[in-house]
Order: sequence, then structure tokens, then C-alpha cells
Amino acid sequence: MRRTTRRTDERRTAGGRRRRTAWRPPAAAGTVVALAGAGVVLPTVALPVPEARAVPPRVDAVEVHGVDRAARARAGALAEAVGHGHDAPEGAADGSARSAQQQDDGHGEGALAALNARTTTDEFLVAGVTWDAGTPVEVTEVALRVREDGRWTEWQSLGVDGGGGDEADPGAGIEGARAGTEPFMTTGADGVQLRVRTADGGPPAGLRVDLVDPGTSPADANVGADTGPASSANAGTGFEIRPDKMLSRKQWGADESLRSSWPEVSGRLKAVYVHHTAGTNSYSEGQSAALVRGIYAYHTKSRGWPDIGYQFLVDKFGNMFQGRHYARVDNPIGAQAGGFNTGTIGVSAMGNYETARPTRALMRGLAKVIAWKTYQYKIDAEGSVPLTSGGGGTARWSAGTTVTVPRVLGHRRTNSTACPGRYLVAEMDDLRLNVEKRRQTALDRHGAIRWAVGRPDRDAPTSAQAPVQWKPTSTYRWKPVPGAAFYQVLYRQAHWDEDMPRRPYWRVLRARTTSTSYTMTMWRGKARQLAVRAVGPHGERGPMTTLVRTARVVLPKSWTFSDDWTRVTNWRFHSDEAFRTSTRGATIRLKSANEVRRVVLRAATSPGDGRLQVLVSGEAFGTFDLDRSKDLNRILELRLPRRVDGTVTLRALDGDRVRISRIALHRW
Repeated sequence: MRRTTRRTDERRTAGGRRRRTAWRPPAAAGTVVALAGAGVVLPTVALPVPEARAVPPRVDAVEVHGVDRAARARAGALAEAVGHGHDAPEGAADGSARSAQQQDDGHGEGALAALNARTTTDEFLVAGVTWDAGTPVEVTEVALRVREDGRWTEWQSLGVDGGGGDEADPGAGIEGARAGTEPFMTTGADGVQLRVRTADGGPPAGLRVDLVDPGTSPADANVGADTGPASSANAGTGFEIRPDKMLSRKQWGADESLRSSWPEVSGRLKAVYVHHTAGTNSYSEGQSAALVRGIYAYHTKSRGWPDIGYQFLVDKFGNMFQGRHYARVDNPIGAQAGGFNTGTIGVSAMGNYETARPTRALMRGLAKVIAWKTYQYKIDAEGSVPLTSGGGGTARWSAGTTVTVPRVLGHRRTNSTACPGRYLVAEMDDLRLNVEKRRQTALDRHGAIRWAVGRPDRDAPTSAQAPVQWKPTSTYRWKPVPGAAFYQVLYRQAHWDEDMPRRPYWRVLRARTTSTSYTMTMWRGKARQLAVRAVGPHGERGPMTTLVRTARVVLPKSWTFSDDWTRVTNWRFHSDEAFRTSTRGATIRLKSANEVRRVVLRAATSPGDGRLQVLVSGEAFGTFDLDRSKDLNRILELRLPRRVDGTVTLRALDGDRVRISRIALHRW
């Protein structure tokens, strides 16, 4: 593995022993070199600034199986860990005390489940502990210690953030993801030891320590240099107070081949989470970019996430890093507060602030990033907001529970973790005050936010497209927006027996198109909301316009028929078929439907035909009357007074003929 943080030159002495001499970075560009012996001073030479480049990381793993008896017998093996474990929520009287809710939840010390021997490794800069998702074991402690400069550190507790657990929260419900801890930073280590406790003493399956060598880049030494002011072309959109020391993914050397599609974005921003990482606080400024690359590799290669979990990171020197792809110009959902990822972003303070106090530079950096986003999304940084839990992971509340929290909050406010550490939690009130002052100053100087590009005007969908898209494929259109470089098409979707797509996140369906139309194919039984937004020349997103809220029919194979229904065919029927009955009380049922607001039929009508009553969970809501002029393919719609859940039943009210071709359930 490449040396990543303390390159050393090894030379053999006369006795054959190896001697290490510390490597130091070259002199900065522009340094005046004095040749004292010759009495000559050379002129200053402006050397070119090293260009940032993508750096492929290397990830190794140390598998751990149960408890090593010899390791357990060594002094200090069971010493108390410091740092990042379960803790009381932000605002508790004692930041180190465990909350009553956690005690009720059974988060205790647990039984020793895994302990490996002190293991020598290749050098690494970032570590983390992972295990198979869905393992039926309650992990109560994960502690790690590493060997730095030949000495073993004390045990440090790592925050467990689940992973892949809650599909109601897209940032956490990632297919194929591994459960695990938040990342652990070092200044360069070459040894590791892991300790895990669980409720029943059984180790989680697939337990391992992942070790990341993030490689080196010539541009790492430039972290802290001025990256230039925000573009004046973005003025009026919130970008005028974008931090000028914000390093882009390219500048910190992100290897974009590690990233895959993570298309969820929040419709609006409600709150900003503050986090910290575990491990060292002794890193140098020249290591910061490599540490970010290490966290990125841990999240993508070890945890199986499509991208880094945080939207932004700030080091102790006040340098700010873009995390998630598109986080500068959009509101991409991350994986930083399980159960509460939607409508929030995470800003991670690099360091362990359970054991050390945050620097003034770090606090200024946090304030700058958060003020930028609160100004951009019109958030009162000292206010409160209701958030609804998606449940799962380390969320303190079960799915569907709504809690009121500060707009700027520590991770442990809603999740069972010590993050962002007691010393950073103690600074939260001052941080909110500082953020709000910066936001108010921006409002005074620049005024309220104006969109960089306008909202698209849609071409209204036809009756064949809404409220039901009767054909599998349909094209929706909008008018050109002046100043738009391209457009993005987004959607929210749900199956007919799932909750309607009204959560505050969207999926990007088409990331970039210069066309002013989109052809959408929908599966049977789906409900979808399709939207478009213009994107400016500098990547600024404009407001969304809904093109259509529509549903697709539910196939007859999902219907439950009572007796006396017969399938009949005729090319004039929709889909060339209908289901006929002349029996009073005959029913068709669609089970487990949610959030139904309209029932839409394709049915045959004719003078003397009968009536169909609509019931949901036994409650009658209206009647379809098929006694009309002859039409074998008529669209009929019944709008309910409210959205209802349950089994939808169509019941024949008399003995007259009824013929139904298709049924659709709509949510708007």
C-alpha cells in the first residue's frame, strides 16, 4: 500500500538496521531561497500550483471472528472507550449521560462479542467497521484503537449508523449497503484492534475493519489556499455568500468512478445537521483532502453507498469541502441522519469533539457553510421545524413520528449517538446565532433570494394523460425558459398499494436535456408526479413545475372477483376486453389500496345498464351509473371527499348489466 501521510526514506546503517527520516513537503511556491554561503539571494520564482487530480484509493479489510482469548487477557483490552458511542440527545443536562429513552430501548454495555489481536497492517488514513446488513444482532458498542507512530491509541467508541435499514428514508435504504460505523480518522496508522459488544454476545455476521489508503495528490498541500470568490453570475440566488474556500470534489481529488447513481433530491431544505467524525484531532492541514477522500472511499467501497454520505465537510483549519455530488447547486439527499435524511443536509466537522474542543476556525467554517444554505433556502437558523421520522437505523423515534427540532441541530438530537460530541454540542447555540447573523447580513445586502432561471410553463396534459395515463407511454411538454442551459426532469412515484408519492424528495429521471418535452413510460398500477426545472449556465437550479400527476390502471390479475363475473371480448372495449355481470351484489375488490382520492373506470355504457357502488373499507362513497348512451369505451370518474386507505370495492347495486374494462386509483 502506498504511504499516504508520513512518507519516510529508509536507509540502512552500517549495522544493517533501517533508519527512517521524516519526509517533509517541498517549499511552497514563491519562497525566496537564500544561498547564505555564497551571499546570494535568488529572485522569487512563482512556481505553478499543483493541479488537483482524481486519486484512486486502496481499501483493505481485517476480518474479525469472535473473541481472541490472548487479546482479551492483555492489560487494557477491556478499558473504557472514549468518544463517539450512544449518548444523551443535544440539550440534555449532562452530555455524557445516557437518555431515559435509550435505557428503555436497551442500549447497554452488552456482552463482549468480538475482539481481535493487535494487528499490523499497511498504512492507512481512514478506517471504519462494517458488517452484513440485516444481521439480527443488536450492536451496543464498537470501539477501535490504532497504532500511530509506533504507539497504540486509547480505545475510541465509533458511532453506529445502521445502513440500508429504512426504505422509507432513501438516504438510508440503499440496496446492497452494509451496516457499520461512521468513519474513523488517523494521522497515518499501521495497526488496528477492534472490540464489539452486542446485546446477546453474538458477533454480527461479516464483521470486519475496513482500512483506507486514500493516496496522495500534489494539490493536497494547497488546501487552505484561496479558491476564488463566488461567481457574480450567481448573485441573487444565494450564491453570493457561498464560501470562497469551499473545495470542490475535483479540488480534493474525488475519484468519480467510485460514485454511482444516487438520484434523490429534497424538494426543499428544512434543517441542517452538524456531525463530527471519530478518531484523531491531530491531522495536519495538508492531510485534510486525503482524509475526505478516505471517508469517500469508506462510504462507497466499504459501506456500499453510491456517494459520500455528507453534503459538506469542514476541517479544524476552517477549510470547507463539498461532499455529495451536486451539493453546491442542489439539495441531494445524503445518508447522514438515518430516519431524517429527507429535507435535511449534513455538515461534518472533521475531528472528534467528544474529546477535544472545536477550533475557532472550524466554528467559522461551519457557520459559513450553514449560513450559505440557510440563506439560499430561506431558513431561520434560530427557529424550529417539525421533522417526520422515517424510522430504522439509530433514529430515536419510530417511522411516522413527527418531532419538533431546531433548524440547525446536532446529530444526536434525533439519533442515538454522541455525535457531534459534547464540546461541539456546547457550541450549538452560539453557532445558530452566528449563522443567523450572517444570514441577516446577506438579506440586508442582497435582499431575498431570486431564482437564477424561471419556472417552466407546462403544456396542460390531455384527458388521455391525466388523471390516468391510459397508454403505457406518453409525452409531456413545457415551454422554453429564457436563460436556461438545459432542463432536469424529476419524479415521485408509488405503486397503487403503497403510500402516495408526496414525500418531500424527488428522483432525477433525466439529469440533462435541452429538449422541452419528455416521453414517460409507466408500469401498470403506478402513480407518478412528473416535474421539470430549468438549470442556469452555472448549474443553478430553478423552481420546479409539475407537468402531470397521473396514475396507470390496475391490471385485472390484481382484482378479486366474486362469482358471476365473465370475461368478454370486443375490439371496441378498452384493451379489447371487459368483465361482465348481471348479478346484484357482485363485487370486484382491490385490496390494500392507500391514499385513494379518485376512482376512474373504463367501462361500457348503454341504456338500461346498471349501477356500481364504490366502497372503501366498507364505507360507501358514491355510485357509477352506466345507464347512458351507448359507448363501449367510456371514461368515468368518482372523486372522493378525502383520501382514504383500505380495500376498494365496486359492487353491483341491481341485476342490470355491468361491463368494466379497467380500473385506476388516483391520489390527487
